[in-house]
This record gives sequence, structure tokens and C-alpha cells, in this order.
Amino acid sequence: MKQLLLSLTVLLLTLSASAERTVRILYYQAPQDAPREAFLYGSSGQYVDVRFPRWNLSDKVTLPDSGEQFILLPEQLAEDVQPPAGAPRIHIPLGWELTVLLILPDANNPVLPVRVQTINASASVFGPGELYWVNLTDIAVGGLIGESKLLMKPRSTQIMKAPKQENGDYPVLIDCATPGENKRRWLVRQTWRHNSNARQLVFVQPLDPPRIASLHSVTFYQ
Repeated sequence: MKQLLLSLTVLLLTLSASAERTVRILYYQAPQDAPREAFLYGSSGQYVDVRFPRWNLSDKVTLPDSGEQFILLPEQLAEDVQPPAGAPRIHIPLGWELTVLLILPDANNPVLPVRVQTINASASVFGPGELYWVNLTDIAVGGLIGESKLLMKPRSTQIMKAPKQENGDYPVLIDCATPGENKRRWLVRQTWRHNSNARQLVFVQPLDPPRIASLHSVTFYQ
């Protein structure tokens, strides 16, 4: 009996490890001279060439190996050459079936001028009809999104369940609170449309004064 349980455990672990894990990529707020592609390396030395689209998510890309640690490089490594220490590093847990790699500019990285934020977009975590909020600002934002309340700290993320049960329009009322001020400022007064089959990434991005922030969304399907 113990041998049977051990065999089943090994089988389940093997199936879990062999399940295809994929990524989709978006280079958000990319400057004009930003790189448009790179090489995604796994800890095994295997790699895949990836593109950095600006406005929509890339097609699915299968990870180069079954590990958790990855790096981005501007060019292929020569044989027996170690990757540079400063290369952007990415951690993707084994249980993440689909990961969104949010590429952001980082002028201080001499290897590749980007940093990477990972989003677990697996269906069991971020499902159809839901919204994934990414606050890239130093201000708190909050309000009403359809039937749901939104409250986000600076530089935070939040997954919101479907804002309404059925497809159709819903109101979006968002305010912000800047550091040092005791009053709220309104950011958005709009009507959005809910699609129960779509997932939506919503970015709160900073703007130059006197404006504070704006919203940008990217809709995608499984």
C-alpha cells in the first residue's frame, strides 16, 4: 500500500512538473528607444526569443524549462559563458500556469534597461470577467467599480471579481488621495462594459503635474 501511494505521489508530481507553463508579455510605458525583444533564459541554459509589445499582450510563449528562476538577456549567450550578474531576474512559481510579464523601464540596469513585474494570470487566480489592478503611482486610489469597492495603496496590485453578474455597462467612479493633502480628487467618472469572457488589466499610471494619474486597460482572453 505504501509503495502504491508513493508511486501515485511521484506520478502526480511528474504530471504537475510537465504541465505546460506559459507567459504573455507587455512592455508598459516603454520609451522610444526601448528594446523590442530579448532572450528569456531558464536555469537549465535553455532559452526562448521573446518580443516586447507595447499596447497589447503578446501571444503565449512556453517557458524554456520547468524551473522557477529566469533571466532576460539582450543577446544569446556564447557557449560556456555565464550570464551577467545584473541581468533582470524573474521568479515564476511552479504552480503558475499562465504568467503575465509586465516589463517596465529601468534606466539603471546596464545589462538590459528593464525590470519585470510578474502577474499570476492562471484561470484559478485571475479568471474570466475579473479585473487585475496595478497601481504604479505613489498615491492611494479608491472608488466604486460597478457593484464592487476599490481601495488600493500606492504601488500595489489587487484582483477584483466581476463588477457585475451579466454582460453590460457599469459605472466607474475613482478618486485619489495625494500625500500631504486632506482632500480627495476625482480621477475617473466613466461607464465601462463588462464581458464575462474577458480578463482586464487596469493600470493606474502617474502623470506630470498638474495632472496626477490616468487609467489604461488591456483586455485579453485565455
